[in-house]
Amino acid sequence: GGGSSRRNGPIRGDNITVRLTLTFEEAVFGCKKEITYQKVQKCADCEGSGAAKGTSPKTCDACRGTGQVRVQQRSPFGMIQTMKSCETCRGTGKIIENKCDKCRGTGFVRVSKKLEVNIPAGIDDGQQIALRAQGSDGMNGGQPGDLNIIISVRPHSVFERDGDDLYCEVPITYAEATLGAEIDIPTLEGNQKYEIPEGTQTGTTFTLRGKGVTRVNSKVRGNLYITVVVEVPKNLNSEQKSLLEKFAASCGESNYNKRTKFLSSLKKFFNKDN
Repeated sequence: GGGSSRRNGPIRGDNITVRLTLTFEEAVFGCKKEITYQKVQKCADCEGSGAAKGTSPKTCDACRGTGQVRVQQRSPFGMIQTMKSCETCRGTGKIIENKCDKCRGTGFVRVSKKLEVNIPAGIDDGQQIALRAQGSDGMNGGQPGDLNIIISVRPHSVFERDGDDLYCEVPITYAEATLGAEIDIPTLEGNQKYEIPEGTQTGTTFTLRGKGVTRVNSKVRGNLYITVVVEVPKNLNSEQKSLLEKFAASCGESNYNKRTKFLSSLKKFFNKDN
């Protein structure tokens, strides 16, 4: 009896999972997107009964509406009674004599549904949005399932994202690195002026706090990390090469601390081996 009541009791509808692809900007700033998906819902013509209009299902006489029948089997230990699904009504407990033309007696139809979804600012690749009760309808009065949206974010040409933080490489000239300069750096709000100090080395990273991505459902923002890369000039003409050679000669070794330490270490290493 307990098994049959559970079988004919409310059954929750299936969850549905869809994948939604966003641009980097849509994910960072948030947006509204319209999605289309397939779901199973109650047939509107028969209101989920499976019976044609003007008729209704009848209680199965074989199982008396329980969906299960008792079967006796002889064994070495005597007669054993077991329960099995009713073959007459296929375990539903009801007989539909006149089936609904639209759902063919199932009580459910597959439909295509459009839904506008609010994408929160700061959502990241791989995260999910759960919309309650937007999945398939339940059976026997059960609750609908959920609609789960898995987010995919296209990569950006300038920024790389790690959680709420952003990373970016900015090329600078040899002169800018040597003398220091005010350079343009990209941010989510547009280009911004930033002062780099004299003698900036390639690979140096500067931190702009609070210039990263806004955390979902929060006002907290991550940081923006700018790494400068010194671009060595190519295809110099003879005059440019001459000027650069004179400049190098005028600097000597005293202005190159890392180079001086490196050469000193090499000298000690080879002298030790000898």
